[in-house]
Amino acid sequence: MSDLFLGQTMTAARTLVSGGVAYTLTLPFQADKVVFNNLTDWTNTAAGLPVSTWFRTKTDAAEAYQQQVIDSAAAQSFNFLNPTTNGFTVADTTGGATDYSATIAGVSQADPCVVTTSSAHGYQTDQLVRITDLGSDMPTARGMDEINNKRFRITVINTTTFSLRDPITDDFIDSTSYTAWVAGGRVQLESRSLTLNNPQVDPYSASSPYGQTPFVYDPITYKLTAGTEVMGGDGDVFFVEIYKFGDFQDLGDIG
Repeated sequence: MSDLFLGQTMTAARTLVSGGVAYTLTLPFQADKVVFNNLTDWTNTAAGLPVSTWFRTKTDAAEAYQQQVIDSAAAQSFNFLNPTTNGFTVADTTGGATDYSATIAGVSQADPCVVTTSSAHGYQTDQLVRITDLGSDMPTARGMDEINNKRFRITVINTTTFSLRDPITDDFIDSTSYTAWVAGGRVQLESRSLTLNNPQVDPYSASSPYGQTPFVYDPITYKLTAGTEVMGGDGDVFFVEIYKFGDFQDLGDIG
């Protein structure tokens, strides 16, 4: 549900009992407004903070919009505060599609042509990759024009090297006469696999069958940390309101 919206108003609510320290709340979607209602401080307690509000587009880090009880006439007597520390802080966990690209650290002029990546590539034998950002068309020539922007099937040698094969004939690529690699280039995984590992596929291991590298999408986890200015004392009871608006427009200065 975290990444579904489609222009609909979305709401959610949570209840909790404060531990008297900062608390990170996981939200069910990217909220536009979150209101922490301290029900304990609704009991006419002077200096209590019954309402603390966070706005996604308006609240800076650790800032909160709060109402503070001035005296026992809670329903009539409030201060309006804007603390800039220990209020609210966005604590989202970054997500998105897994990046299966790798930076090239070297390409051999050899038979077969071997590509070395600057870090572990995570690929598997028989997967398809595309080589990009090489050749003489770059601002500074990078070499290996002959393999630039082409697809290859690979044979993994180790965690940072693999050899290139023709994706149709399966022949290894002979790069002995190709333009020498100078610098740069990227590899992008295009296909997890075109073949299944079974007894007709060599090599095969019944104890360790071929496991495809999955293309996965890791959704963003939306989180909001409520600091000590919001969470009050140990044992305070909270009702939290979470909102995402179906329509939002910044109308600017209408004066």
